[in-house]
Amino acid sequence: MEFPELYILRQDFEQTDGVNVREDVFKGLEVFGGLERVRPGDTVVITAGSRGVACMTAVLNAVVAWVKSRGAVPVILPAMGSHGGGTAPGQIQVLHHLGQTEDSLGAPIHDRLEPVIVGEAEGCPVYADRLAVHADHIILVNRIKEHTEFIGSVESGLLKMAVVGLGRIAGAESMHRLAVRISYERAIREMAEVLFARLPLRCGVAVLEDKTNRLRRLEVVPGTQLFVREPELLLEAKRNHATLPFERLDVLLVDEIGKDISGAGFDTKVIGRIMNIYEKDCERPRITRIALRDLSEKTGGNAIGVGLADFVHRRVVAKMDAEMTALNCITAVAPEKGRIPITLSSDRLLLEAALRTIGLWTPDSLRLAWIVNTSTLECLAVSRALAKEARAAGLAVDDHGFSFPFDSSGELPRLQVWMEQAAPSPIKARKSVHPGHRP
Repeated sequence: MEFPELYILRQDFEQTDGVNVREDVFKGLEVFGGLERVRPGDTVVITAGSRGVACMTAVLNAVVAWVKSRGAVPVILPAMGSHGGGTAPGQIQVLHHLGQTEDSLGAPIHDRLEPVIVGEAEGCPVYADRLAVHADHIILVNRIKEHTEFIGSVESGLLKMAVVGLGRIAGAESMHRLAVRISYERAIREMAEVLFARLPLRCGVAVLEDKTNRLRRLEVVPGTQLFVREPELLLEAKRNHATLPFERLDVLLVDEIGKDISGAGFDTKVIGRIMNIYEKDCERPRITRIALRDLSEKTGGNAIGVGLADFVHRRVVAKMDAEMTALNCITAVAPEKGRIPITLSSDRLLLEAALRTIGLWTPDSLRLAWIVNTSTLECLAVSRALAKEARAAGLAVDDHGFSFPFDSSGELPRLQVWMEQAAPSPIKARKSVHPGHRP
């Protein structure tokens, strides 16, 4: 098979520099946090999620420092659903993988998992960890971004952190079950209303990133304003969400997926595939075939999202922790995302299979892109047709093409390594900084 020539394309994403995390956190909590009632000796629970957010350790450390400055006692709650196997030790290990330890955060990490029922919404129980129920104050900390399972005015953010994070695995299961019946957005909103009425949820620290996954700004939102303010912050986050620069692709070759990259392994809004039977799917982009090469190191074998691909390399299946993946998919009521696609033994065979299933094409007409992952989109390799289209749109594309760098076994190097070390391109790829990497 004749493979197309590739060209390095660079999207010129604006980067944000100079954010003073500690200063912004202190000012926000002091002025907007609604924390006037914090007294010496009070217990303040601070949520720490399982998503890899580059600035999160610094943000949590700053929140802890502010709590200590008031003489109160901070406690970090591993606020996640089924991640880490849905166990207390597993979830602490997730935080450790993200560089969030008692030493780096400056506070103890809660080592128990005790969700209790605090009310109900639409006939479904609403849960919160016993630590949160007995806390004097709770500060939610999370990134505001699009959710991988649905499209709504509230997606992934502070309200979801309250429902799934404080509720732990029981809260996650209950919310997802209710979502099947009334939609994700309604389930999150209605369960969050119960939690805000029953728990001392004082405020949320919203993390907003730029298109390179770097911190763009922080905002502290009082708990009384969260239901109104979070939809506004989500619109802002969507405007700063990196995407592919094309509406239609024949083939997308992806080096890796993982929980550290996106909650569904792939960022579903990037690939245009949500694959959720009770929610609306994306209208764009339209991608005919997706070929997946590997799992990320930090996903720990969790292969949720593998079912979104059409073809996978056998190394994906070899690295897959079947039980962990099943638990995450079942808890999220998304078994489709754990289905194993057609599995092939080399990158060459993987790519050949994708090309053989897209209909008629030529090297000049093929619309193919090769990316590191769905969170690292500043630099990618594209076929001739896409290179021509990108140049017409004013994007930077190398003039010199190169062949797929297969080795004697039909395997490819990591695209990031190829761009940094071997590609004959004057366009230098920046070091990959997806959410699982610390700056």
